[in-house]
Amino acid sequence: MARGKTSLRGAFTLADGRWQKLPEWAAWFSDVGHWAAGLRDGDSKAVVALSVPTREYLSVLLAYGVINQASQTEAVPTGSEGNFEQAKCLPVGNCVRVIPAKGPGQGRRVYTGVFGGAFKNHHGRVYELAGSKSPGRRPGPVSWFPADDYRLQLLRWPDLPEDYADRHRFSEAFEVPAGAEELLASQLANFYGRCSLHSVVIGVMNTVLAEAQVVVGAPGGPGLPLQDLLRLRAVHSPGSHYRSVVLSSRGDPEKYRDAVRSCQPTVAVLDGAATVRRWLGAGLAGVTVAVVERTSPTALAAVDELYGNRRRSVADLNVPRDLGSRIPPGVELLAWKGRGTAR
Repeated sequence: MARGKTSLRGAFTLADGRWQKLPEWAAWFSDVGHWAAGLRDGDSKAVVALSVPTREYLSVLLAYGVINQASQTEAVPTGSEGNFEQAKCLPVGNCVRVIPAKGPGQGRRVYTGVFGGAFKNHHGRVYELAGSKSPGRRPGPVSWFPADDYRLQLLRWPDLPEDYADRHRFSEAFEVPAGAEELLASQLANFYGRCSLHSVVIGVMNTVLAEAQVVVGAPGGPGLPLQDLLRLRAVHSPGSHYRSVVLSSRGDPEKYRDAVRSCQPTVAVLDGAATVRRWLGAGLAGVTVAVVERTSPTALAAVDELYGNRRRSVADLNVPRDLGSRIPPGVELLAWKGRGTAR
């Protein structure tokens, strides 16, 4: 069972080699992300619009709140993981993640690669994992995993079989970072062992990935980068675990629309006014959080886009009293339920 809501309120951050109390505004934005994730309602859409003096670090704080809320209720990703009998029916050639069945422990690892089959051989019931076959080349080497010790998760996003050409597999330690238990409300073995897409951040990729390195920690506990909580990866980073994916704001929304929607992420964070203008209509997730920094040259145009979306909405959404009473100076917050459905 999930342990209930946690928050960055009261947390500390490492700045210039010294621990400092995390500003209240930072905790507030993480709470907005937590609230936004809870707005997802079936196929309907919701928009949370934030007008801010500066966008610095806001997308990673919002994404932290999203994955903290969304991962609490996900014991095992529905329909994406199977035992040996179920895996026998999985078509060969899919990208999969092989997960230790007994949870994290010393020396245990998870592996991702191309599924070669689930069948019995002279060693028993096994999963076969291999690199994919490149044109004109032989398939990569094969690994065997005992079915009693592992489960298989089908990766829906964003890996492709060709990403594994001529590779044995990708391997990652299956461990929970020290300090994570105080900052995440989810079942941590599920969170760190499995891949699932909760948040999509669209912005300047290098900036977002750099900002995710900010170190936070609970009072008296060890610090760790927000990246360890977000599990954020770029779209072209095969093998890496994920709960969040970052997309370039300069990309074509049409290129990613169907792929992202098919994975049903909880929230898409549009990081900055220019991104809001370009990506608002893509409707990548059930909930869109749009951050507009007022100093941007495109701020007024982005606000016009948001107000146009609001005029077509079904109804405004009430901001919880706890958030409404703590809005940082210079920040404006509106939310509404949109028309139509997210495909």
